[in-house]
Amino acid sequence: MSDEHLRKHVRNMWYAKNDFSYKYDNRGVKQPTSLQAKMSVDHMTIAEKVLCELNTGNFTDDELEQQLEMPHQTVSSSRRQCYLKGWVVPTGDTRPTRSGRQANVWELTPEGKQKVNEILERKDK
Repeated sequence: MSDEHLRKHVRNMWYAKNDFSYKYDNRGVKQPTSLQAKMSVDHMTIAEKVLCELNTGNFTDDELEQQLEMPHQTVSSSRRQCYLKGWVVPTGDTRPTRSGRQANVWELTPEGKQKVNEILERKDK
C-alpha cells in the first residue's frame, strides 16, 4: 500500500468513525470547530451596523460611536458611506457631542429602512 493510499485510507476511516452531518465545501470537509467559528462571526459590515443602530432611533455620529463602541473615524466614515448611498439623511436637528460641539442628528431614509430589512433577513438565515 503506497503512502498516499494509506493516508487516504486512514482519513476515510476517521471520517467514517466521526459523524459529519454537514456539507462538504470545495476544499474538503469543514471541521466542527471551523463551522462553530464561522457561525459565531458577525459578518455585518460597519455600515450595516450603523444602519441597524439608526433603525432604533436618530443619533449623532458621537452617539453612534458610544453605542457601537467603535472609534470616531470608523463610525463617521461608515455613516458617510450610508449618506452617499442615500440610506441616511440629517434630520435638521443637532445635539451636543461629548466635547460640547453641535452635531447633526441622522435618520434612515425609506431606502435605508429597506436596506435594514434586507440585512436582518440575511442575518436570520
